[in-house]
Amino acid sequence: MRAARGLSMTGAERAQIEAIDRLVASGQAAIEPLLAALVDPSWTVRRAAIGALAALGAPAVTPLCAWLAAQRTSEAGIAAALEALARSLADDVVREVRGLLAHPDPAVVADAATVLGRRRAREVAPALGDLLAHPDDNVAIAAIEALGAIGGGVEVERLSAVVRGPRFFRVFAAIHVLAQAGDPRAVAPLAERLTEEAYQLEVVRALGRTGVALAVAPLAALLPHTGADGTEAIGLALAELIAGATWSGAGAQVAAAIRAHVGAYVPRLVAVLAGCGPPGRAALAAVLGAIGDPRALPALAPLLEEPAARAAALAAIQQIGAVSVDALALALSDPAPATRTAALAAVRGAQLAPAVRALLGDPEAEVRAHACAALARIGDATAVPALFAALADPSPRVAQAATVAIHSLGTAATPALVLAALAGPHPTARRQALRIIAYLGCPGTLAAVRAALDDPDPAIAELAVVALGALDAPEVDAVLATLAHAPADGVRGAVMRAAGARTTAPARALLVAGLGDPAGWVRYYACQGLGRRGDPALCALLAERVVDPVPHVRLAALEALARLDTPLAWDALIATARTAEPDARRVALVGLGQAGRPAALPYLLEATTSPDRATHLIALAGLARSAAPAALAALVRAARSGDPALQAAALSLLAERPDRAAADALVAIALAAPTTDLAHLALSRPGGARLAAIVAHLGTAGDDDAPALTAALARLGEPRAITALFDALAAPSAAARRTAACTLVAIEAAGADAAVAALAAHDPDPDVRRACAAAQGGRA
Repeated sequence: MRAARGLSMTGAERAQIEAIDRLVASGQAAIEPLLAALVDPSWTVRRAAIGALAALGAPAVTPLCAWLAAQRTSEAGIAAALEALARSLADDVVREVRGLLAHPDPAVVADAATVLGRRRAREVAPALGDLLAHPDDNVAIAAIEALGAIGGGVEVERLSAVVRGPRFFRVFAAIHVLAQAGDPRAVAPLAERLTEEAYQLEVVRALGRTGVALAVAPLAALLPHTGADGTEAIGLALAELIAGATWSGAGAQVAAAIRAHVGAYVPRLVAVLAGCGPPGRAALAAVLGAIGDPRALPALAPLLEEPAARAAALAAIQQIGAVSVDALALALSDPAPATRTAALAAVRGAQLAPAVRALLGDPEAEVRAHACAALARIGDATAVPALFAALADPSPRVAQAATVAIHSLGTAATPALVLAALAGPHPTARRQALRIIAYLGCPGTLAAVRAALDDPDPAIAELAVVALGALDAPEVDAVLATLAHAPADGVRGAVMRAAGARTTAPARALLVAGLGDPAGWVRYYACQGLGRRGDPALCALLAERVVDPVPHVRLAALEALARLDTPLAWDALIATARTAEPDARRVALVGLGQAGRPAALPYLLEATTSPDRATHLIALAGLARSAAPAALAALVRAARSGDPALQAAALSLLAERPDRAAADALVAIALAAPTTDLAHLALSRPGGARLAAIVAHLGTAGDDDAPALTAALARLGEPRAITALFDALAAPSAAARRTAACTLVAIEAAGADAAVAALAAHDPDPDVRRACAAAQGGRA
């Protein structure tokens, strides 16, 4: 309690809170004074009393309920009593509070419903469902909101009846709660109220939140009867529907429904697009992408310049291109550079190679660079001569993209083309040509590379030295040995880089000698080159560089030692793991993590307490390789830390582990997190242990967990996951059977209709039968 107090308390408040602290120690005798403190004018005092009553547990529950039922002396006191009951540590709170549902005072009943909802007391859902017909609106609305707080699709049938009923305030509250049920039965009652102006906007939003493909048709049917604002609202709902369905594994089916029912309204959506606010434009872009109609491209292109809508517009353009090659070809010739760039990112087939090659001459550098990448992606070897021409592009971005593409496509003509580029007049092309030789080791280029050693441009001369290292010729080592005595530090550094790429004994000798060079960068590259050799005999020499006066040399030496499994290398890493120099400590931790020794565990665990995020992340990567329970616990803590970077890294590392313990931990993290959390995406990454963990939890899952588990299986999409969904139709848990059935229908799995129809007819649980019937478009 003390840690939660503000620093602006008055002296009187401080005295009261200290008195409350003393009262807690006296046990049951403290209850009456604490109840009195619930109505104190100071929120700080009331908050302390709430915490104390909640901590007292069972002895405080009956007095709190009695206070709510009989005294109720102020609104502030009532709110405080509800908070204390909602937070109480007692086991019998639900039983005691449930007794208040029969109280003659409607206000007491409404308060009891609120507490039960906040405690997510699923066992009292039927009793709360009974209150939906209570004569007092406040009681019914409190019960509706409580059912929403409990979640998991409880009392869907009763909530549906409320939505269909005549009581405005109850209908409005039930619309919101029913939309969150994740149950196909919610669609029909919601859709029935779409034509009523009083409810229309809320129903449109609610249908978008259902995540069910059945919601598309009623939303589409409304489009001819709405203006621009209504169309934007429907677009927002459809975009939310797409997002929800994607999470549940049914994104393709919802997109197909949107194409079928909304495709005819593309002109209307395009007409409304420009007048929407940023969220509306992003939403309509997502809808247009799902439809895949090329007519939307001119309207989508300007959105690529808007930060709020750019991602949605880019995805939409790429979706349209994936649906229609003609649309993609049209986008490649669009006047807007951003559209051409987006279209290039979507190119996957060789049929558009001529159009992509033409864009190597585009006036926009970004388009030219993306054209290089697209040609590499589609494997268009005929483009290699044109890519060599692009090496002389005035944009470094394009020249680099062309170099990378040539690396990928390398053909028999490459050596001749690289020689032509090296003999040409363009310095940029000559530099890139040498980089290509260094990467591909092009035969027949030795003479040209040696000639480039004397180039007046120092950058070209140094690149020529590096390129020598990639050439398989016996005289290369002798040339490098001569250059190792060059007066220019840059040339000697290039010699070390070249020697590091070679496996010969003379190259090794050059690297060893380079450790004593007066220039720090030369020693740096020598350490790197020797590290790549992984030769334990070099350990002592590298260990001497750990105390080099130049920081980056020390780091290179540590990185090299991390590759060596020797006592000396291990001792050097251990000694550095707790150093005050952050960069050196991180390098040492990387080495300790790579070693995989149990002795590294204490150092890695200690590093996870570092306030430096980079150090923490490196430690997590090392711990991911350890089977120790403490290592797994550290990953779980990071995944739940609330720090986005640590959380994302820990979840990714957990998802990469093949063991069942990590899979079970990932399931637990996901089930405790919102559906938008990265844990759910990590859970649906392929892996046998993860699939087994999901299946094990699904068999007995309740309404809270079953939707997330079935959604993870649907997102996996592999045959074993679909089989697991079918197996879940016979699970002991009714929630598992219901959500598995709805999921199988939603993703249109082969054989789902017959299996779910059987459940609709014969499942022992009436809720499962009704949900299965609704999923297939029928009525319970």
